[in-house]
Amino acid sequence: MKKHIILFCISILIIHLNFQFYDYEENYEYTPVLMKRADLEKSIKYTDARNLETPGKIYAKDNYLFINEKYEGVHVIDNTDPAYPQNIGFINAPGSIDMAIKENVLYLDNAVDLVAVNLDNFPSISVTKRITNIFPEPFPPGYSYIPDKYLPSNRPKGTILVKWLKRGETD
Repeated sequence: MKKHIILFCISILIIHLNFQFYDYEENYEYTPVLMKRADLEKSIKYTDARNLETPGKIYAKDNYLFINEKYEGVHVIDNTDPAYPQNIGFINAPGSIDMAIKENVLYLDNAVDLVAVNLDNFPSISVTKRITNIFPEPFPPGYSYIPDKYLPSNRPKGTILVKWLKRGETD
């Protein structure tokens, strides 16, 4: 009986050691999309309309609907005639997953930064305030951590993680 217990304990130890040395990140299915800090800070722009692909939160303001596009920015819909809403523009904001509007200011996340965008002269927009590094970088889908090889200390200096792509997908 003692032999069986010893063999069982040795088996558990070997299995445990194998799990410790197995590199789970070797076959990791997501890769980060990185952006230079300087490029991130110049990325908020009003551009032509684009198709909604992964819409998120919606805000109504005056005759407009603002619809978040996960990790990309904000769609602007003219809702003057609710029977025929018109997709009229897009506010580019890499890494954006959330937004809010108060009075004439659109607050959104631009990756790890909180940005205030003035809408007084819409469709002309301007960033009036940026608070850097207030949000954590996003985790890859289905995970509760960022793999070590993608942490800031292990990637090019001055880069920000703005989103994750499944291997084989293109940006």
